[in-house]
Amino acid sequence: MKYSIGDLKIKTKKECENYTRNLINTLGCCILSKDNEHFNFFNNLLKNHPKYEIKKGVGINYFYIQNNPLTTKYYQTLIKRLDGSDVDFSWVYCCQFRVRENKFYLDRAMRFVVKNDTIGFKQKQTILICTICNVDNEPYENYHVDHDNPSFCELKNNFLQLTTQLMPIDFLEYNIDDPNIFKDSDKGFENEWKEYHTQNCNLQILCDNCNLNKNTMLALTTKFEKIDINAHLSVIELKDKCKQLNLKGYSKKNKPQLLELLQNK
Repeated sequence: MKYSIGDLKIKTKKECENYTRNLINTLGCCILSKDNEHFNFFNNLLKNHPKYEIKKGVGINYFYIQNNPLTTKYYQTLIKRLDGSDVDFSWVYCCQFRVRENKFYLDRAMRFVVKNDTIGFKQKQTILICTICNVDNEPYENYHVDHDNPSFCELKNNFLQLTTQLMPIDFLEYNIDDPNIFKDSDKGFENEWKEYHTQNCNLQILCDNCNLNKNTMLALTTKFEKIDINAHLSVIELKDKCKQLNLKGYSKKNKPQLLELLQNK
């Protein structure tokens, strides 16, 4: 069986592990920004992680390598997210090519097949203006189409509860030249979902910064129930206020303080 990390083809998991270990040892402690020649390798490597979406968070700013604090003769790989948060990931785990849960592929497929709705919505705008901050002078690529009340996850979950179609369990491998990610046997599910999304989605335009802030607040909302995300709080404000309260990260221990912080900003 052959494996791949981006365009790199590898025969065995062990070969992948040895290749990655040698690369990390050669690079040593460093920052791998998006213009670094090795950024794409680590970005593609991370996609093998079963919890890729969780590790990626709101988006990847850069990867970095540092000494493992427990065993300094070894290195560990980490991610600096776009919201400033950090998370480590096991590169060895990524080299094991573990199978992801079906819900990951289902979510990806459902997002993929409604791209025409989001692309079409953006193209129809005569002027791109951020719904939250009203900025209208950003480059075209800095504007994003966002699902607003209901969110994409709410739309997806509502549809899954309503549909009588059988739930897809196998998917075609994504290929940029082949947009068909659902199998022919699941076309009924795909078409019904497309129609449901078109009829029920409420789309809006957000700039880079507001899109990032909203995604950060949504992540907090998922982790801490009953937080009102309409009380808009920027990432910078959140960090500053957390520093004032000496809060380090988001855990069950400081949940009550964070809830109070966000609800009474």
